[in-house]
Amino acid sequence: MPRSDCPSLFHSRAMLGAVRAAIAPTACGLAMLLAACGGGGDGASPSGAGANQLSGTVAVGAPITSGRLRILDATGAVVVADLPIDADGKYAPVTLTGPAPYRLEACGYAGPNYLCVYSVANEAGTANVTPLTTATVVLSGGKDPASAMSGAATNLGSADVATAQAQLQAAIASLMTSAGISGNFNFVTGPLDAGSREAYDKLLDALGIKIGTDGLPFIQIVPKLGDGNAYLQQGSSSGTITANARAAALDLGGLEALFANMSAAMKSAPACAAEDTGLRRSIATDARLSMEGSSASGRDAVAAAFCQFFAGGEDGNTPFWGSTLLSPTLGRCDFSLAVPVCGVSFVLKDPEGNVMPVGLGMGVVLESGAWKFLGDLLPISIQASARAQRTKRIDTPNLVVEYDRAFAFEVAAIPGLACAKVAQRNADGGAVTLAYYKRHPGAADQARLALWTGDGFSQGPSLDPATGATRSADDTWLALPRGAEGDAVIRNFYRGGRLVVVSLYADAACSSDFSIAGKSSFEVEVDGVPPVWASIEAMPWPEIDVATATAVSSLAIDATATGSLSAAWTFPRGPLGLDGVTVCASRADCGQGGSGRLGEGSLRPGSTSTTVSLRNDGVTVNGNDAKTLALYGRSGEGVALQSNYSVCVGVPAMDGCH
Repeated sequence: MPRSDCPSLFHSRAMLGAVRAAIAPTACGLAMLLAACGGGGDGASPSGAGANQLSGTVAVGAPITSGRLRILDATGAVVVADLPIDADGKYAPVTLTGPAPYRLEACGYAGPNYLCVYSVANEAGTANVTPLTTATVVLSGGKDPASAMSGAATNLGSADVATAQAQLQAAIASLMTSAGISGNFNFVTGPLDAGSREAYDKLLDALGIKIGTDGLPFIQIVPKLGDGNAYLQQGSSSGTITANARAAALDLGGLEALFANMSAAMKSAPACAAEDTGLRRSIATDARLSMEGSSASGRDAVAAAFCQFFAGGEDGNTPFWGSTLLSPTLGRCDFSLAVPVCGVSFVLKDPEGNVMPVGLGMGVVLESGAWKFLGDLLPISIQASARAQRTKRIDTPNLVVEYDRAFAFEVAAIPGLACAKVAQRNADGGAVTLAYYKRHPGAADQARLALWTGDGFSQGPSLDPATGATRSADDTWLALPRGAEGDAVIRNFYRGGRLVVVSLYADAACSSDFSIAGKSSFEVEVDGVPPVWASIEAMPWPEIDVATATAVSSLAIDATATGSLSAAWTFPRGPLGLDGVTVCASRADCGQGGSGRLGEGSLRPGSTSTTVSLRNDGVTVNGNDAKTLALYGRSGEGVALQSNYSVCVGVPAMDGCH
């Protein structure tokens, strides 16, 4: 299983300026035009749509960005494909052909993730496409929604859809009441105003909806404006969700104005630095920002740091001026403070249309009644994320495929911090310790605490702070065992909630609390959860074509020489949110800046080909030497995926490449 000291197995390049903090999972949202008392929506054709036409809104906690829509009829015939979705989330009226029910799929950006959402229409009129309509499709049809986008439609009739919506409405009743909408509101046909942050939109801002498969497809709902966890499969529900008492009065509408003001400040260096209209007016008084090797605190310092970052761009030489910030998706809100603090996505769209996350774990705070940008959500940088990996050997006729899964828990090794304990909750709410992290003996300038293992060599963590050892100074990966043992950890996240509690200690015995900003423990959202073992093979792994496999197998490049490698691939169903590619010789030396890394490049989600420029800073690579092409990105659920295609001549044909 990969470790963080083997970076060739999982992509580890810094994310645009290397802002390190806990990721706020994407929240999902849409909005309605009805008054706060709400209504079910009658599915009537909207203005401008004919009697045999379908139109609606696509929303994912904000309008979907760079979105495209596909509609199939009941037989699987295509009604429309690749229909652009407007910036406000609306799609143009579609003239229906073929029989109902009609299945809809919309793919685009939701915060930092590229995902697809689904819906169903049994007649002309309105069909919105949102995370809640996706959940409706899952609970109605009893199958993964992507797989439902082919062949004949089953179990998606009006009665099936009504039963599924009733199940959802019961699960989120507390949040629906808090948002001020009726308990029987129709998620498919109800009017939407994406980005309004009111009524139905606020409801969806308040929900984190995840989809997975554990025997049967399931829906997991984690509240952003409340507590609890709900786990739903077709015909069965467990867990409870309760809205926070302060959620009903929380005005989220100002988030759009905040991000619009920040975008205006990114037009140029003078605009960013302007005293009254620049970035400073959008920054909170107590803002904080931790970046690789540096930090800033206070409104003026954080504003200056961001302006400097925008001026340098990803590579330090290509400014981001002229870019805009995408409408934010909401993370979890903390109501325990005097004023609410909420996580938000922080994603740039540059003038060429590239979408790039530029900050992880960013937050906003209500200050004097207006939303201000806080910067780092937590006073200490803590990042929790899920990983899944497939390695496929391509130099033998025998099919050799290996899978791995892991969590990465990155806790900043700030002065005085000696130990951190990471714990999850099980379905009964009980605490389950996952791992300890400590300082590595003799390490200079250790950036993050390292996993405490049983013996300093094996993959398994030690759950006894008095017995064990660290493996290296930068070892943050918690490998999950294959099969039932690893599945037990994953199922706790499904049924107990996707939060971990990170407790901090000032001593290596992990007994004396370490306090920062008055707290010694923090709840941190996990970005994604790996699949159970029976479902890992069915994840949307891309497949390279024969020409690419041949090119990787035959690749040869002299020391200090340059070259290129062209690659093409397909997806089993719908696009995966790919964002990068690497070409490696020695995987052991393929970390960022390692001599085994021959080339790397960025990808747009949905892309199916690329050409990678190569430069060999190591020894000569011959045609029969080991090589790996890696494609990496994120699933719509936030899981970091990497698919490796490896050559290892000389290794027995039935063995995998390591």
